[in-house]
Amino acid sequence: MTSCAPDAHTDLADVKLPRLAASAKPFELIGALDHAGCAVVDSLASAGVVSAVLSQLEPHMEATATGQDDVSGRLTRRTGAVPVRAPASWELLRHPLVLSVAEHYLAPPGQRFHICTAVTSELLPGQGAQPVHRDQWTYGYYPWPSGFEVELNVLWALCDFTEGNGGTRVAPGSHKWPDGRELDQSQTVGVSCAAGSAVVVLGSCYHGAGANHSDGSRTALSIGYQRAWLRQGENQYLNCPPEAARELPEDIVRLLGYQRGSDALGYWRDGEDPMTAVYPDRTYHVGLGMGPEPQDDGRIDGQDASVGRGEDG
Repeated sequence: MTSCAPDAHTDLADVKLPRLAASAKPFELIGALDHAGCAVVDSLASAGVVSAVLSQLEPHMEATATGQDDVSGRLTRRTGAVPVRAPASWELLRHPLVLSVAEHYLAPPGQRFHICTAVTSELLPGQGAQPVHRDQWTYGYYPWPSGFEVELNVLWALCDFTEGNGGTRVAPGSHKWPDGRELDQSQTVGVSCAAGSAVVVLGSCYHGAGANHSDGSRTALSIGYQRAWLRQGENQYLNCPPEAARELPEDIVRLLGYQRGSDALGYWRDGEDPMTAVYPDRTYHVGLGMGPEPQDDGRIDGQDASVGRGEDG
């Protein structure tokens, strides 16, 4: 574990950065996040998946301009619409460990979660450190109550992360700190990990990309999950309109937001399930309620087992 020096403005004790094996169970990752607000799951994705994602995204990343502000990174290329452009990413989007943890934090019974963003961040040589921030600030800097999580971000390392190439920097324990802090990199620790590892960060945890002092790029795939009643960072319905969504697996389409978020939230036209716009030949629930869950072939059963659905128990 790696130590983070205590914040000078709090009396919080030193908190370690948890590291878990790829075999970790959801309760283990949840326990680590409850304690530190962030954690590393080493080698969670195979080298084959990482290679395939990079190969499918390479032409899009090459065509992406660098950022025009310090938050975006003036020497950073951020490429979105990943689920549509890179089918190999589906394995990461729907990873069972990640989805279980996202459901725990973001989908209480009767609610769902969906993807906020799925974007690569390629830090080119010379890119400075990103300002330290909380992902939950995305929502108009609303003062969410402490302990109430609205977002979970998974930073998949698509190359080895090191201190020198801009590996993500985190402040373990900072999910319990008061909001509105202006922190610098000295109050964070760098994450070093192998390609395929996942850096999991609660929306309330302070973090930011490090500076890239190397002569190569540092690439990550950031997949953010959020409560389904929040506006998505990426406009997934422009990234993936119904005619494009029709080519994707149903669970991925639902994760993109083609589903009710809760009762009377996100329905289409006359109380129809948004999936009807994607698969008009399938039968879905009509009404303001969540309704039963459709199976992959469009048949309706009584099980509440869809991706992104909060359940009792």
